[in-house]
Amino acid sequence: MQPRVPGGQWGNGAMGNAKWTGVQLRELLETTNLKPDALAVQFQGLDRGKGWAGHGSHDFLKSLDVKDAVVDDCIVAYAMNDEPLPMLNGFPVRLIVPGYFATYWVKSLSWIRALDKPDDNFWMKTGYRIPDAPRGNTTPEEVKTGKVKTVPMNRMPVRSFTITPDGESKLVAQLPVLIRGIAFSGYGAINKLEVSTNDGRTWNLAELGEDYGPYSFRTWSFPWTPARPGRYTLTARATDAKNNVQPDSGLESGRIFVESD
Repeated sequence: MQPRVPGGQWGNGAMGNAKWTGVQLRELLETTNLKPDALAVQFQGLDRGKGWAGHGSHDFLKSLDVKDAVVDDCIVAYAMNDEPLPMLNGFPVRLIVPGYFATYWVKSLSWIRALDKPDDNFWMKTGYRIPDAPRGNTTPEEVKTGKVKTVPMNRMPVRSFTITPDGESKLVAQLPVLIRGIAFSGYGAINKLEVSTNDGRTWNLAELGEDYGPYSFRTWSFPWTPARPGRYTLTARATDAKNNVQPDSGLESGRIFVESD
């Protein structure tokens, strides 16, 4: 983000891919005999903090609409990668909300409560919201007008990233190289990945790696031999099972320099 905003500065971002084991959230809710007037389910973690004066609370609270389809996919996890949940990853149990940004993945889950009215706590009403725009973006100037409508930041868009080559070193003309990366989507499994070596003018299908499930990262690779010395822009474009295509404005690109041998 430009300019930087308060809070944890992740730089280029932070993400991970893991196998989770737990109990289905929907089954837990069914044992409680939710009342007909229940609108949302609120989650609270053990972690606490002072927060900024007037901006947030000492408790971290997130909620999901009872009728949100994602509730059927949620689990309360007690294991990560077939081992007990680590402390830093949310011990003893953690909420897993597949396809949603991790702001909903409440760590050290301590409370699950039903609400009969919309959740207006800071972390739903004010924090972790994005502009209600096609790409979820805006400018500081627009925000200052007070007219920018926001919506909760929840489901992740279809994305792809090029991992190698990373542009840190030059490639050699006529020497084959394997372009590799990952792709994922909050709406379903990745079923197509295209690669361009000329800044999006033409596209080629990449080979997809193993499918570990609809919300898992999926690796991809594409063999390429740069024909001649020069500057190339590599671009990746993902498509998921629901035909969501990574938009041109969000394509992952990287400039690669190729020299003669």
